[in-house]
Amino acid sequence: TIYEKADRVGGTWRDNTYPGVACDVPSHLYSFSFAPKHDWTRAYSPGAEIQEYCQAVADEYGLGDYLHFVHTLEHSELKEGKWYLTFSNGKQIEADYLISCIGGLHIPSYPSIEGRAAFKGKAFHSAEWDHSYDLSGKKVAVIGTAASALQLIPEIVEKVKHLNVYQRTANWVMPREEKIYSEALKKQFGRWPILAKLLRLWIYILHEMRVPLFRGNSFFQKRAEAMAKKHLDGQVTNHCLREKLTPNYPIGCKRILASDRYFPALQRENVTLHTNQIRRILPQGIEMHNGDVHEVEAIIYATGFKPFDIADKLEVTGKDGLQLSHYMQDGIRAHRSVAVPGFPNYFMLLGPNSGLGHNSIILIIEAQADYILQAINYVTKTSRKTVNVKKEVADAFNADLQKQLKDTIWSSSNCRSWYQDADGRIFTLWPKGTVSFKRALSKFDPDEYLIE
Repeated sequence: TIYEKADRVGGTWRDNTYPGVACDVPSHLYSFSFAPKHDWTRAYSPGAEIQEYCQAVADEYGLGDYLHFVHTLEHSELKEGKWYLTFSNGKQIEADYLISCIGGLHIPSYPSIEGRAAFKGKAFHSAEWDHSYDLSGKKVAVIGTAASALQLIPEIVEKVKHLNVYQRTANWVMPREEKIYSEALKKQFGRWPILAKLLRLWIYILHEMRVPLFRGNSFFQKRAEAMAKKHLDGQVTNHCLREKLTPNYPIGCKRILASDRYFPALQRENVTLHTNQIRRILPQGIEMHNGDVHEVEAIIYATGFKPFDIADKLEVTGKDGLQLSHYMQDGIRAHRSVAVPGFPNYFMLLGPNSGLGHNSIILIIEAQADYILQAINYVTKTSRKTVNVKKEVADAFNADLQKQLKDTIWSSSNCRSWYQDADGRIFTLWPKGTVSFKRALSKFDPDEYLIE
């Protein structure tokens, strides 16, 4: 049984509907290997098209018979070898296995700015876009300049009266080079599926070749930075603005973005980029640390998500009353990204250290799903009841993982990002490529688990 908090499938692409929302991984790779789509409209498809694809896959595989919508899980507890789940609507069920597929980035994050609740105008997060509010002719503020901001700013800049953009950190931005697929090409993909498979393979290889960049290879870093600087120099003529948009950290430290429209949008006459710090939010606008006050009618928070806030509004209680939130206080971690000691028959998709900086997350999801199914099948075939990773095995795996992460760009002294916790420990990303990840999860090893 699949329980979903919303009223339909889709996750990210259901929830994020802001103007310009799209994936930054080419569509032929950002799709399931077992469910190829030959008629993607463009190389980087918009969110609505990906949402349609998610729904189509659910329909094709008959998942409707297993789906229960509008079920928000509030508590799950292990009792005598079974999981007991309680939902916000009062429903309670029991299960032999519990697989958490809530993902790592789904809870919007708001900045801790004084006076945020005092603002009298319209305010919303980019992931909670209010389509009933018309931005036309309004003085608007966008706080944040990362992935979602790069997509939505070019879409709204022509309709607003004035746009104030507040940047805390500059981003490395690559050319997008958007390609729209012709009807003839889409028909060819449908007629000869091998062409789409070869394209997918080619895209995969190109993305996988980026791994050395994140492993600290100076040649790849210099080449990537040169490409990004060339893109910036070619699109931004004003020296002062170009300096503001030039990052002061090595490329790859934070998420590398791609856009052909963001820099031109910032140079429009009705746009002002602010890089000094916000002091507080007033009822009528935003006050800066230098005393300037910018009056605005709407504030859009393009400030991302709470990464892997697994226990937010949800408690998971495992063996002997152990709570998942308590276990994660010593570092958000999981064995092979899917299993946690003390939580028998509990698994995660897109758990700790399963994120990527270079390739399609769909590859990770498929590898994890296959591994979990191997574990469940092994228990079933051996007539056992529960499977739980050994603590010493999980500790050794995570110690080795952190050792590998020390050699990446994300651990360099001049790199701080949401990939890290308050102590600088990287709990979000895999240290190597997808080949390494798939190898690590290719075969379930019963010796790593207590199977009872």
